[in-house]
Amino acid sequence: MELILYPVIALVIGIAIGAAIIMLATKMVGGFSPSFLSCVLAAIAATIAGGAVSYVLQMVLGAGGLSALLSLIIVFLVYAAIINFLVKRPDGGQMGFGKAALVTLVVIIIEIVLCVILFFVFGAALFAMLGTVH
Repeated sequence: MELILYPVIALVIGIAIGAAIIMLATKMVGGFSPSFLSCVLAAIAATIAGGAVSYVLQMVLGAGGLSALLSLIIVFLVYAAIINFLVKRPDGGQMGFGKAALVTLVVIIIEIVLCVILFFVFGAALFAMLGTVH
């Protein structure tokens, strides 16, 4: 039971955090707060599409520096297109691809900052635990 339950809980928490980050970035860039459901759908769709595009590009181009850079650029554009398509303004219109690209850039920056903070917090805890082992 736990074999299925824990990954599902982690997935739900990850999607909720991703949707909250999209909401925050949209509020910062677009000046409006979209609905949580549209941000959840955008987070799910962007994750699936980004993974699929990255997998296909790695199969076609192979592993390497140039293919990883190309994959990063294409996944960024796909992510921006999904946010433009799924996250709507309060009047129901699209925010535009330029603003969606800025939202995507802010989302990536927020995720990098969160990863660095979590790395230092859990890294410090890990080293503290290793220091007690003799």
